[in-house]
Amino acid sequence: MSIPHRLGRLARGFVYNLQEDERFGEKLRVGRERGEAIKNAFEAALRGAAEEWRSTGEEARRRTYRSGRASTTTFRPRRYPPEVVAAYERLGLRVGAPMEEVSRKRRELIKRFHPDRFPDADKRARAERLASEINASYDVISRYLSRRR
Repeated sequence: MSIPHRLGRLARGFVYNLQEDERFGEKLRVGRERGEAIKNAFEAALRGAAEEWRSTGEEARRRTYRSGRASTTTFRPRRYPPEVVAAYERLGLRVGAPMEEVSRKRRELIKRFHPDRFPDADKRARAERLASEINASYDVISRYLSRRR
């Protein structure tokens, strides 16, 4: 018989013997009741918070509808042109990443897909195409960020 098997049998016997003890049974029952009480309290708090979030959202929509424009407290994310979004996606970055991160990612990708690393003609042509796409994406992002300043 393996050691884990023996330990399992020993633990089952220990728990079985404890369950016959009235004090241990009482502790188990109290623990279960306390766990249920905590669970119910968390569920009630979650329902209350969800209701509060819902009512706050509805109130903000009413304010926006009445004034005809978005309220100043509402967060509106920056809108990027589609070509900039596509460039970020081509580099594998989240939209709005800082220029340092864009430069780091460009260097990493160019090292990986530099045409001089591939002796095979087909792979070399593919690497040239990827390198040009990487550089074009970098140019689009850098031009957009420099214009925005």
